Amino acid sequence: MFRPAERPLAATDLPRRSLLRAAVGTLALLPLASCGPVALGGPEEYTPPPPGIDDLYRTDLLALLDRALAGTGQIAADRGSSDEDSGEDPVFSTALAELGTALPIQRTALLTGAQQEKELEAGEDQAYGPAAPAPSDAPTDLPGLVSTLVELRDLAAAAARQVSGSLARPTVAIAAHTAWIVRRLSESTGTDRPSPPPTAEELVPTREVPATDPPSIGAESDYHSALERAQLEEWYAGYLHEVLAARVEDELRQQHLDLSELHRQRAEELGSVAEVDGAPLVPRQAAYPVPGGTLDAQTIAQLPALLARGVLIAHIALVGAAPFERRPLSIAAALDEAERLAPLVDSMEPLPSLEVEESPPAD
Repeated sequence: MFRPAERPLAATDLPRRSLLRAAVGTLALLPLASCGPVALGGPEEYTPPPPGIDDLYRTDLLALLDRALAGTGQIAADRGSSDEDSGEDPVFSTALAELGTALPIQRTALLTGAQQEKELEAGEDQAYGPAAPAPSDAPTDLPGLVSTLVELRDLAAAAARQVSGSLARPTVAIAAHTAWIVRRLSESTGTDRPSPPPTAEELVPTREVPATDPPSIGAESDYHSALERAQLEEWYAGYLHEVLAARVEDELRQQHLDLSELHRQRAEELGSVAEVDGAPLVPRQAAYPVPGGTLDAQTIAQLPALLARGVLIAHIALVGAAPFERRPLSIAAALDEAERLAPLVDSMEPLPSLEVEESPPAD
């Protein structure tokens, strides 16, 4: 700060060498004051952005999948080293094998390209060294495994409510498969049935979305197409369950009537959404074709599973295409149909509605 009575020195008043020395000193101090410690001549230190909502959910889901995979392997190994499973329910054996096959596929589906490349490199290194240790909190018995799977089911459903559309579809597919396998395992072993999947009303956002990396949704045309398909599947299932009610024994008739009402209620809800969002409205038809043209005994036996799977696939696709606030109905419907399939089918795709790409053979 200059005093009023004094004239500041002009540049011409200083020797040239002193000016150059002062300028170099000033330039050298500026980066250090503004950017922290930086090596002379090196690039600025890179600070990665905070993780987005997709990454936050992906990290937690991968940790749960690792726990479930380690627990499944441990239980399978214990069974293989014991003779106590000679009278074991074959449904349990099949379900455990299904789970051991599905979990690695589901895990790979959640990895980003960079994560997959990193794990491939780590796998090559592990081929010449000790295997990675199992997670310390991995379950060691069946109740612990089922508890872990319930946690996975509910977290995947919550993620599908908030993440980007491209991630919502695989996460709800994982949630649906897990709901199916949880019921298969619990019913085959006679254990207490675990808590039911979340309802549409319970599927509310539970995590804060980082403003730096918000999730995204797909094209409106894809959403409208998926919404149209879901309406059609629900109307179709509602009609055929009513037809089945007229052809089955008394103890099953009410079950089919209840399902008919459920599917038609969902179709009406989807239709209301379609009207508001400008999507095609699918009206209810008086009659729909029966698969194969005739309702013989074999068709009657197979039809409940075919209908449940059709509705399941349609709602999983809709979750991946829908805006965030439109997803709860379809997430809950997918979980409901997956549980309904548990006593009807012995296997389910690890990622229902999604094609699994086979890994190229190793050289």
